[in-house]
Amino acid sequence: MYISDLNIHGFKSFAKKDNLKFGEGITAIVGPNGCGKTNIVDAIRWVLGEQKYSVLRSEKMEDVIFNGADSAKPLSVCEVSLTVHNNKGKLPLEYNDVEIGRRVFRNGDSEYFINRTPCRLKDIQDLFIDTGMGADAYSVIELKMIEQILSETTEDRKRMFEEAAGINKYKQQRKSALRKFEAVRTDLERVNDIVVEVEAKVKALALQLKRFERHEKLTSELQQREIALAFIKIKEFEEAATPLRKKIKDFKHLRESTATETSIHEKELDQLKSVYKQQQAELDEMRADISTAEEARDTLQRDVLVATEQCRSAKSTMERLGREKATNENRILQLKQHVEDYEKEVQELLPQIDDQLAVYKKEKTAFESIDKKYKNAQVAVDALQDKRWDEQRKLAEEESLFKRTEDMLADKQVKLNDIQNREKTLKQDVAVAEKEFVDIEKKLNTLQKQVGQTLGELDKASSRIQTLELDEQEAIRKQHSLETRQEGLQNQIQFYENLLESKEGYPGGVKYVLNNTRDFSGVFGVLAELLDVDKEHQSIIESVLGSRAGCLVAKDRAAALETLKMLKDQKQGNASILPLKELSALNAKIHNTPKSDIVIARAVDIVKADKKYGALVNVLLGKVLIVNDLAKALQDKKLSGWDLVDLEGTFSGMNMIIKQGKKSQGLVGRQEQLQSLMKQLQENEKVQIAANKDMTNIADSLQSAISEKSRTESTLEKLKQDVSTHENNVLKHKIRNEQALELLKSIAADINETVAAITSLKASLKKLSPSAEKGEKNLSKLADDLTRTNNELIDVRKQRDEFHEQVQDLRIAILNFENQRDNLMFQKRAAAESVAELTDRQGDIDNEIKSLLTKQNDLEKKINTSAKELQKAIAVIIKKRSLLDLKKETFQDSFAEIEIIQTRIREEQHSRENLLEDLKSAELEVTDFDQRIKLVAELIKDRYDAKIPKNLNVEESLFKLEECIEKINRGIENIGPVNMAVKDEHDAEKERLELLAEQKADLIDSETNLRETIQKIDREARKLFIETFDQIKANFEKLFSMFFEGGKGSLSLAGDPDPLEADIAIQAQPPGKKNNSLRMLSAGEKSLTAIALLFSIYQYKPSPYCILDEVDAPLDDVNIRKFTKILEAFADETQFIVVTHNKLTMEAANYLYGVTMEQKGVSKLVSVKFDA
Repeated sequence: MYISDLNIHGFKSFAKKDNLKFGEGITAIVGPNGCGKTNIVDAIRWVLGEQKYSVLRSEKMEDVIFNGADSAKPLSVCEVSLTVHNNKGKLPLEYNDVEIGRRVFRNGDSEYFINRTPCRLKDIQDLFIDTGMGADAYSVIELKMIEQILSETTEDRKRMFEEAAGINKYKQQRKSALRKFEAVRTDLERVNDIVVEVEAKVKALALQLKRFERHEKLTSELQQREIALAFIKIKEFEEAATPLRKKIKDFKHLRESTATETSIHEKELDQLKSVYKQQQAELDEMRADISTAEEARDTLQRDVLVATEQCRSAKSTMERLGREKATNENRILQLKQHVEDYEKEVQELLPQIDDQLAVYKKEKTAFESIDKKYKNAQVAVDALQDKRWDEQRKLAEEESLFKRTEDMLADKQVKLNDIQNREKTLKQDVAVAEKEFVDIEKKLNTLQKQVGQTLGELDKASSRIQTLELDEQEAIRKQHSLETRQEGLQNQIQFYENLLESKEGYPGGVKYVLNNTRDFSGVFGVLAELLDVDKEHQSIIESVLGSRAGCLVAKDRAAALETLKMLKDQKQGNASILPLKELSALNAKIHNTPKSDIVIARAVDIVKADKKYGALVNVLLGKVLIVNDLAKALQDKKLSGWDLVDLEGTFSGMNMIIKQGKKSQGLVGRQEQLQSLMKQLQENEKVQIAANKDMTNIADSLQSAISEKSRTESTLEKLKQDVSTHENNVLKHKIRNEQALELLKSIAADINETVAAITSLKASLKKLSPSAEKGEKNLSKLADDLTRTNNELIDVRKQRDEFHEQVQDLRIAILNFENQRDNLMFQKRAAAESVAELTDRQGDIDNEIKSLLTKQNDLEKKINTSAKELQKAIAVIIKKRSLLDLKKETFQDSFAEIEIIQTRIREEQHSRENLLEDLKSAELEVTDFDQRIKLVAELIKDRYDAKIPKNLNVEESLFKLEECIEKINRGIENIGPVNMAVKDEHDAEKERLELLAEQKADLIDSETNLRETIQKIDREARKLFIETFDQIKANFEKLFSMFFEGGKGSLSLAGDPDPLEADIAIQAQPPGKKNNSLRMLSAGEKSLTAIALLFSIYQYKPSPYCILDEVDAPLDDVNIRKFTKILEAFADETQFIVVTHNKLTMEAANYLYGVTMEQKGVSKLVSVKFDA
C-alpha cells in the first residue's frame, strides 16, 4: 500500500492545480529554500485530517488557502486529494484505489470526501487508525521533530510507539469506557444519595401515616359532636331573639311621632348661620389687609438692617487695609536690607572657591599619573594569568586525551567481545530463521490453494444470486402488472355499477320508472338493457338505434299511455316508450344477407334477446347491414333497400339521411360488460395468488444463496488475511535474513577495525606520557611570575587609593562652597521678588479704600429713606387693628345666639337618639343572634361541608357535648400537625424507592462490567505495547551500532511502573563518548539517533509511506551513504518521500520532483523518473 497520486489546488503557494504521481520506492523533492517543498508535506498532512494550525505553520485554518501574489489573485477555496493504492488490503474498503479529499473555504467551512463521497473527519481518522498513515502517525518526520523525538518531553516519542503497537483503538475504547464508568459512578452516587433520602422520607411518612389515621378517626367523632352542639346553640339563639323582634316594632312607631318637633328650631338656626358666615367673611378680609401691611413693614425693616450691616463691614475692611499697608512698608525696608547682606556674603565666598579649585586640579593630576601606573600593572597580571590558563588548558587537554585514549581502549576491548558474542548469536538466529522460513512457505502454498477453491465457490454463488435476482425482478414486475390490472378492473367494475345504479344517460322519466318498477307493471325495461350485444358491436348497434336505445319497452300502447300519464301527474320528467304488442304486429319478413365483400353481417344476427322481444328486434334492426366501407356500399345496387352502418358507427338509412357515428354513451351492453369484468377480476386474482407464491419461493432461495455467499466471502476474507499474514511473515523473514547476513559481514569488518584501533590506541598512550611532565614545569614557572607581579600591583593600588581619597575630599569641599554661594544667590533673588510684590500690593490697597468710602456714603442715604417709610407703615397697621377688634365683638354675639338654639336642638335630638339607641340596641341583639346562628352554620359548613339538620335528637347536654369536644380537640392537638396528603405521598415514595433500588442494582452491574472491560482493554494494550517495545528496543540497539559503527544505544521505560503510562527514555552513547544526556549530542548524532529509532519502528511495523523533511541536513557524506543504504533496504516495504538538498540522497531516489518559483509566491512542479 502506498500513495499513488496527490492533487493540489489553491493550497498555500500552489495556486494552480498540480498533480504529483508517486511510485513505490524513494521519491525525492528538491528545490531552493522557500520555494514550497514543505507545503507538499503539509498538504499530505492536511488531507489526512490534521487539525493543528501550528503543525501546518499557520495561525488559522483559512491561512492554507492561496493568499495571492504579485501576478495572481487570492483564491476563495483550496482542495487537496490523495489517492492510496490499497494493493495489500490494509484499508477496510473493497477498492484497490482509495481517494481521500479535503476542501476548505474562506468562511471556515470544511468538507471531507472518501472516493468523492462526502464524509466526516472521523470517518477518515477511523479509516487510517493503527495503519501508520494517520495525520499524527510516525510516517511524517521533519528536521525540527528530531529535537522533539529526543527531547525530555516524551509525548511525541510515546505516540510513535503506541501507533506501532496498534493500541490507539484500545485507547479510544478505554477512554469511551472510562467516560461511561465515570458517568455510571456519578449516577450511582446520585442514586445512593437519593435512596438514602427516599428511605428516610418513607420512614418519616410511615410515622405520619399512623398519626393521620388516628387524626382521621378523632376528626370523624369531632364532626358528629360539633354538629349536635351547633344544633343546640341555634335553638337557644332563636328562642332569645323572638321577644327582641317585638320590642323593635314598638320603638319604630315611637320614632316617627317625635320626628316633626325639631324642624322649627332648625329653620331659625339656618338664618343665624347665614349672618354668621357673612360676618366671618368680613373679618377674614380685614385680617388679609393687615397681613399685607405687616409684610411691607417687615420688608422695610430687613432693608434697613442689611444696609446698616454693609456699612459696618465697609468700615471694618478699611481699617484692616490700613493696618496691612503699614505692615507692608516695614517688610519692604527689611527685605531691601537682606538683599544687600546676601550680596556681601557672595563676594566674600568667591576667592575661597578659586583657591580650592587650584589645589584640586594639582592633586587630580598626581592621581591620574598613579592611576596609569596601576592600570599598566593590572595588564601585566592579566597577561601572566592568561598564559597560565592557556598552559593549564593544554595540560588538561593532554591529560583528557590520555584518559580518553585509555577509555577508548577499554571500550574497544569491550566492543570486540560484544561483537564476537553478537556474531555467534546471529549465526544461531540465522539457522533457526531458515527453518521457520521453510515452514511458513509450505503453509502459504496450502492457503493459496484454498483461496483459489473458495474463489470458485464464490463465483458460483454470485452467478446463482444474479440469476435469482433477475427472477425476483421479473416476479416483482409481473406482480406489479397484476396489481395494476386488478386496480383497473376494480375501477371499471365500480364505474359500470355506478352507471347501472344511477341510470346515467337516460331521461328523468325513464330513471324514475326504472327506480320504481313495482308501480309500472306494464313496463319491461329499457331497450338497451333488453339486448345482448358483444362488446365489439355495441357502439354500432347503439348508433343504429340512436335515441331509441334509451326508450322504455311497454307491453302495449295502453300501458305506454298509462305510464306517460303517471309521469306527467308526478312531474318526473320525459320518457319515450316503445309499445311491444303494436310494434310486433309490424314484424316483416327478414331478407337473407346479400352476398358482397363489403357486408360483414346483418344487425339482427349479432343481437341476442329474449324470444318475446324477437319481433321488436326485427322491426328495429331487420333491414340493417354492417359493412366495411359505407361509401362503396351506397354505390352497390345489391344493397339497395337496406339501412347501412360501418364499423365506426356512421349510419345511412332508407330516408336518405346519413349520420356520423357519435361517441357511444354505453347504453347498450352495460350489464354484459359488468359481468365480463367480474370474470376477468376473478381470473386476475387467481393469477396474482400464484405469482405471490412464486415470489415467496424466489425470495427464500435468494436469501439462502446470499447467506451461502456471505459465509463463503467470510471464509475467503479469513483465508486472504491468513495469506497476507504469511506473505508478510515471508517478506519479514527474507528481510531479516538479508539483514542478518549483511550484519554478519558488517560485524566481521567491525572486528578487524576494532583490533586495528586497539593497536593504534596503545601506541598513542606511549607518546602522550612525556609531554605531560613538560607542561607541569612550565605551569610552575608561570605561577611564580604571577605571584611577583601581583604583589607589585597591590602596592600600586594602595598608593592609588590614598591619592583618590585626597582628591575626593577636595572635591567635596569645593562642592560645599558652591552650594553656599548658590543658596545666597537664591535668597537674594527671592527677597527682590518679594519687594516688587509688596510694592504692587500697596497700590491695590489704596484703590480698595477709595471704593469702600464711596459705598459707605450710599448706604447711609439708603438707611435714612427706609426708616421714614417704616414709620408710615406702622401707623397704618395700628389703625386697621382697632377696626378689626370692633368687628370681632359683633361676630361673637351672633355665635352666642347660634349656640343657644343648637343646645335646644341637641336636647331634642338626645331624647330621640336615646330612643334610636334603644331601637338600635335591640336590632343589634337580633342581628347578633342571627349572625351567631349563621356563624355556627358556616363553621360546620366550612369544617365538614355539611348542613345542620332542622330536627335532631340530641341526648347529651350542652355542657357534656362541650366537654367531649374539648377532650377530642386535646387529642387532636396531642397528635400535632398532620399531612393530609400523607397516604398518597407514602405510596408514591415507596414506589419510587422500589424503582430506585432496581436502578441501583442495574448501575452496580454496569459498573462491574465496565471495570472488567477496562481491565481487559488494559491487559490487551499492555501486552501489545510490551511486545512492541521489546522488539523495537532490540531493533534500535542493532541499528544504532550499525549507524555509529559501535557505541551503545538502548531504550527503557521510566517513571510509572505501568508500561502504558511510563515514559520512554533513550540512552545514546556514540563510540568514545560517555554522555549523560541526549542534549550533549551534536546535531548530526541526534539526527542519526532519531533515524535509527524511526527505522527500528519501521522494522517492527512498516508504515505504508514515510515522509522525511530535510532530516539529512545535519549529516556528512559518510552518514548520508548509511542513511540512503537504510532507505533502500526498507523501500520494498515502505514508500519514502524525501525533501532534501543533498545530492547523495537525490542519487538514491527512483523519482525526483523539483519545486521552483518562476512567479514570485507561486510554486511550480518539475518531475523526473530515473531508469531502473
